[in-house]
Amino acid sequence: MAQRHPERAPLEQFVSLSATLTGFDASELWATGMVETYRALLPTIVGDRIFGRFMTQWYNTWLRGEGDERLLHELVKEQIFDDAEYGPLAVNLAALWYTGQWNQLPADWCDAHGASAADQTRIISSASYTEGLVWKAMHTHPPAAKQPGFGSWALKPERGAAR
Repeated sequence: MAQRHPERAPLEQFVSLSATLTGFDASELWATGMVETYRALLPTIVGDRIFGRFMTQWYNTWLRGEGDERLLHELVKEQIFDDAEYGPLAVNLAALWYTGQWNQLPADWCDAHGASAADQTRIISSASYTEGLVWKAMHTHPPAAKQPGFGSWALKPERGAAR
């Protein structure tokens, strides 16, 4: 999956980061309808200053790995996931995309960077649950939502679907 240059627009940068963290491409993330919601959520939890640094770290990491996907993934691991400040945010952002749930940040992260009343484990909305990437990754639908339709059980599963 080739990464295109993350535009200077905050949503485009956020989608570029999210695509790298989740393995889904930008169009699939936009199709969930959750881009703006998730982009707006993070600063309310960690604050504008930390969120801004997180996005700057992503952009700088992207620039260093530009054009080389393998290098980019190595840099993301080293400079984002392995970083004490950014790692927990990246893990939570990826989990948010997959499950629609924000997981409370670790206590040591909150001790170092400050706690927020908004930092509570919770499903963000019914839409975040139904649009979770986990369902697409498993080639299924969320229970009690997005039902595949009458008689769909009679069709063979998609190639590569979990058995």
